[in-house]
Amino acid sequence: MPFDGGIGERVVMHKTLRSPRLAAGVFSLAVGLGALVSSPGEAHAGGFEVGENTTQAVARGGTGVVMKRDPSAMYFNPALLPRARGYQLLVNANLVNLDLDFQRDPLIYNRGNRTVQTDFEAVANQGGFFPAPFLTTSWDAGIENFALAAGVFGPSAYGSPCFGELTADGCQPNGGAARNMIVDSNMIVVYFSLGAGYQFNNVWGGELSVGLTLMAAHLRSSFISTFEADPNAVPPWEEDPQMDAVFRAEGLTGWAPTGILGLAYARDGFRLGASYRPPYHWEAKGKANIELPVSFQDLGAALSDDTLTFSTWHAGSLRLGWGYEGGVHPGKPERARLELEANLVWENWSLVENFHVAIAGHLELHEFVDEEGNPAIVGVADIYQAKNFQDTYSLRLGGGYAFLPWLSGHAGGFLETGAQPVAFTNVDFVSWERYGAGLGATLHLGSIDLDLAYMHIYSPSRRVSAGGVYNQIPLSECTGPNYDHAACNGGTPPGNPQNNGSWSSSAQIASIGMTWQY
Repeated sequence: MPFDGGIGERVVMHKTLRSPRLAAGVFSLAVGLGALVSSPGEAHAGGFEVGENTTQAVARGGTGVVMKRDPSAMYFNPALLPRARGYQLLVNANLVNLDLDFQRDPLIYNRGNRTVQTDFEAVANQGGFFPAPFLTTSWDAGIENFALAAGVFGPSAYGSPCFGELTADGCQPNGGAARNMIVDSNMIVVYFSLGAGYQFNNVWGGELSVGLTLMAAHLRSSFISTFEADPNAVPPWEEDPQMDAVFRAEGLTGWAPTGILGLAYARDGFRLGASYRPPYHWEAKGKANIELPVSFQDLGAALSDDTLTFSTWHAGSLRLGWGYEGGVHPGKPERARLELEANLVWENWSLVENFHVAIAGHLELHEFVDEEGNPAIVGVADIYQAKNFQDTYSLRLGGGYAFLPWLSGHAGGFLETGAQPVAFTNVDFVSWERYGAGLGATLHLGSIDLDLAYMHIYSPSRRVSAGGVYNQIPLSECTGPNYDHAACNGGTPPGNPQNNGSWSSSAQIASIGMTWQY
């Protein structure tokens, strides 16, 4: 079909204006991470992650920077590795359940002299429990005050939510309150890790230890979202479900180097510890799969190159800890009977200002060709999906006591500030203010310790009335990243805020672990 002054010509004329919004619509609210949100990977409680790794840390309120004496020290504080004597193997799994409910406010607009109201069905996470495994091993090599460690582990996070309709074919968009957000995602982050620690004796009357863990982080992800594909969309934004396009990001993969540096000091039963992991940058590549509405299918629209590139930052973290250990364990004389610990954790999530998305190809409209038979083209520019995360701070308190030679108990709790501002509350990553409490027990069965723990995490409900999460309208003349075109309303994106309404969230972690010492 030649250009006829209709939609095909209009698309070509405005391709430079509409390109960023096209990319935004194609990617919608981006892939997310981690946490990163995630399966195997890393786990601090803020940002992309939920709760803490290892069963004892779950029971003890997320602490671990000064008291660890097993291979998991390579993650919490590698300076503690020399406390892991002999050969040890630690296997843990957190089962994380995320409860998230969102009731979107009705959409009310004027159509002529009539007032129209559109109501949305409430959505809740349908994903169930999500496993987050943790595997580490250590060996002292027969050298006093030294230990090596290796691990493959992942975050205590939630990596498989469903905010649509759960069917035999998986999670599908259903036009509910989470429309134009990520309704389904499957994400795995794995840290392949090597660590070592050494202890210096008789330093200021105590023991000073240093440690280092090197990690290669691997991300795999896929997700489903929707965006509005109406080429004639103008205010008022009516959000016509018949014009929704379904977008699937498939096979996103990426690698990033990182590490953890640790220090520890002990004297007369008192312990101090600190560990730091620098921030690192994600860049993942995958493929785009778009199901356009019928009107666009009739135009023969197709991507010339479906390669996606997604990038953002993952926060660094600083852990500081104080602890006390006293008495003699009735069944393990090399251990203390009582352990108490307090941790302060800072994570610089404010690095995550946006998700950067680049699509390699452009849209070709094969039903609109020029005199030489070339299809009409709509370019796809990079987009920056605003997140505006904030740094998080948490206070964690916990401890353990050996009641019997074969039984120890653990308890703890934490409070943490939120990474996600109220205006950007979203189903993709739930990181509000959090308050958690944990309980657990260890059965000492000879050379094997069997750990069990449970933690409940509560977040105060949120009410969003000035949301910053907008639905995507790729062909609108109002384009980003600055939204300064005359078609924009005071510098705001086109469409309506999607996250206005009532939100509630909580999480539960059931954890089981085993440590074998030889």
